[in-house]
Amino acid sequence: MINSTTKKKHVLYLPSTPLNLLVSIAHAVAKTKDQVSQIILIDQKNKDKNVYFKILDNWHNCPFETVDLTLGVGKGLNKLRERKQNFLKLSKALQSFSVDAIAVGSDRRIEFQYLMQLKKKESHPVEGWLLDDGLYSYAGRPYHWFKDGMNSYLKKLIYGFWWEEPKTVGASKYINKAWFFQPNDVVPELQVKEKYELDGSWFSNKMVLEFSENIGKEFGLCSKVVNQLQAIDLFLLIPHPNNIKKMFGYESRINKFLLDMKQKGVKVGAKYHPRTESDDPLNLKEKYQTLLVSKGLAFEFVLPFLKQKSIVIGDVGTALLTAQWLRSDLNVYAVLFKDDEFQNKFEEIYHQLNIKIVTDFKDFKKIVKL
Repeated sequence: MINSTTKKKHVLYLPSTPLNLLVSIAHAVAKTKDQVSQIILIDQKNKDKNVYFKILDNWHNCPFETVDLTLGVGKGLNKLRERKQNFLKLSKALQSFSVDAIAVGSDRRIEFQYLMQLKKKESHPVEGWLLDDGLYSYAGRPYHWFKDGMNSYLKKLIYGFWWEEPKTVGASKYINKAWFFQPNDVVPELQVKEKYELDGSWFSNKMVLEFSENIGKEFGLCSKVVNQLQAIDLFLLIPHPNNIKKMFGYESRINKFLLDMKQKGVKVGAKYHPRTESDDPLNLKEKYQTLLVSKGLAFEFVLPFLKQKSIVIGDVGTALLTAQWLRSDLNVYAVLFKDDEFQNKFEEIYHQLNIKIVTDFKDFKKIVKL
């Protein structure tokens, strides 16, 4: 228990993605006794229709003293003007909140670096915290010396020489401490940071689950749908439409697999990637009576509603990792087809992170015995 005379740490969270936000909430709730927290959602597409901001702002049990956001919709010169407005809002936020630490999912976010360099000019020290945002922490980010070098030069020219272009997410000088789901498996550039483990139990805290429930309701997860979700045996993650184009024969393999599942009486749920244009391009609901979850709902907020020991199956991306991290009781599988060069790029990192891999749906059915 924290000593009553000990000053609580003041922490500002800057999430930009749903996973960033969920990790920020879990972290803030877990550290309630030790810190005072505020949150600003950055790089958001809108404010009036922003579900996450709306839920946070009206949440009775919100762990944050204040909730705000900055937009990231401008293009060209409008983008520059928008960022200057955001910088003004961010700097004003610090005037009433003496920050000790700033937590972010990526130190490549200009809002984070702007605030860090502002605080560096003051005598009051500030720490930069990195919160795990998935694949980049373990696979690294591809570095292009010319493209990244040019990007760094332009940002220094436009915003100031405080900008730093990290070779991978989290590697900048602005990050002092980092919280990861699997700290021993992060890339070498992050091994030198002061590392901590994100405790899986934080995400089953009743306050964190309450937030997930509130988000789910906004995307159609009413009690009826939740009951249906808890009855399914297998949940299928459909990849980004651009990735589907890179996977030769993906659609025919999925159709064959789901037909077999239907004939065996296996109850299947599925979710399309948020970037999918139409609601059900593969016609899964009509052909196989698949329970579809809104494509706009981040998978992190679906996970609490899946029944114990149910199966999650997908291919490439962070969603399978979050399934394993947030619900260790689930059976998580990646289907990476042998002849698919794009998918096979992920084989090594999935092995490293203990994701079970099969090379086709036939092997999957033999192992799982559906």
